[in-house]
Amino acid sequence: MPKTIAAAGLIDPFLDVDVPLFIDPVLLEKSSNTVISTSAVDRFRRHFEVLVRMLTISSAENDAAWKGARRQLDLSEPPENGLGYGGSGRSGSSRPQDIREAILRTSKEIVMLGARDPEMISLMGFFEEDVGPDTISDLTTTVIMDDLAAITEAFCRANGVPLFETNIGTNHKLPRFETSSGRAVPIVLVPEDIVRELPIANDWSDIERAAMENARIRDRVNQLLGGIIRPTVVDRKHALRSAALASPEEFDFFLAAVKENVSNYDPNLDALGYYRLKGIIANGFPGLKQASPYNLKLGPNEIMCVVRDTVAQFKRHVEAGNLWEELWLGDKPKKERASQLIYYAIADAFCKANDLDISPEANMGGGPIDFKFSSGYSARVLVEMKRSGGTIVHGYEKQLEFYKDASQTEFALFVIIDYGDLGMKLNEIRRIQKARIDAGERASEIIVIDASRKASASKRH
Repeated sequence: MPKTIAAAGLIDPFLDVDVPLFIDPVLLEKSSNTVISTSAVDRFRRHFEVLVRMLTISSAENDAAWKGARRQLDLSEPPENGLGYGGSGRSGSSRPQDIREAILRTSKEIVMLGARDPEMISLMGFFEEDVGPDTISDLTTTVIMDDLAAITEAFCRANGVPLFETNIGTNHKLPRFETSSGRAVPIVLVPEDIVRELPIANDWSDIERAAMENARIRDRVNQLLGGIIRPTVVDRKHALRSAALASPEEFDFFLAAVKENVSNYDPNLDALGYYRLKGIIANGFPGLKQASPYNLKLGPNEIMCVVRDTVAQFKRHVEAGNLWEELWLGDKPKKERASQLIYYAIADAFCKANDLDISPEANMGGGPIDFKFSSGYSARVLVEMKRSGGTIVHGYEKQLEFYKDASQTEFALFVIIDYGDLGMKLNEIRRIQKARIDAGERASEIIVIDASRKASASKRH
């Protein structure tokens, strides 16, 4: 079935964790799927034309027209598509109302310029500090859900996939899966050519690249940034916003530039390792030993044994096998998410064999820990995985300790994926570790995985 889904140009979703991709409305009209490039595009434009008309006649925030525009902005997260930052569970969530108001205010500002293109909504991530691409993806998904459901139903009917009654869209029948709690959740499939990868929170280059491909916009933004030596994400958004909202003509030019230069997530490059992970789950992993039985009733110490073994398996396949190849894109390391996803596939095999719960990106109150392993309520082990070029010292000294406090556990592993640029960071965190041990405190374990580029297996022997 995965090959059939791929041949249809659709994403084969995970059933228990969100995929770090987002639907970009700018890509809709470029889609090779005719339902998307015709029906979905028309539906999207008609929906947001209403918002533009309402804002055009609104004379004050919260008047009748403003409330009408507000009704067009549903920012709840639809769990059916399995995309986004949601982590485990695919539960869906709602976003603060102030984000909706920020989008409305910026849209009103654009309307006041004289611009009327309803696709302005797709650019809010460029202009608003708290509006990310996952927000735009969710509101787009909600608007075109009927089209996605139609695509899914047609695919399933053609391939003999069982369908069930739903209240999604115009009552499309959809496939479903059952959660661990017994709840039936419908699934919608998404064409792979309308998604892009979600940027890391502070990696502005992923968001601005499409606009900055255009020399006119790039020069204008650089001029506005003028005397700022190290512009922050906020600085760049303000400059980009000023450049785009200088006049109706500049806004139309900006929107056209983004449409021209944006591209979908490339399965062949697979920068996140997503497709590699699907292959591991579908076909198994060569040489992956079956996990030995563990007695989880012994508590977190025994869970720690399981977790150590999962990391050891991952380390062995990266260092002694060919898995390191999946962590590189040409001569550059892939994003941190790639190593996390592939490790998740290996760890999940252990967890299923031992009835142990693994939660990717479990939120610990101050952001998501990479992995939380648990058995029962109180027995928990955390794993934080960092690239060697990242914030290793802060991650070990501060971030992981915060997560441990929030999760009420002292058991944690700090895993470093070393691409050859670790430098003196390892010495520093080992010094911190030793100081904690000398003070009688429990210090998180440190494991380094050598992910540097290696000769092929035939040349190593």
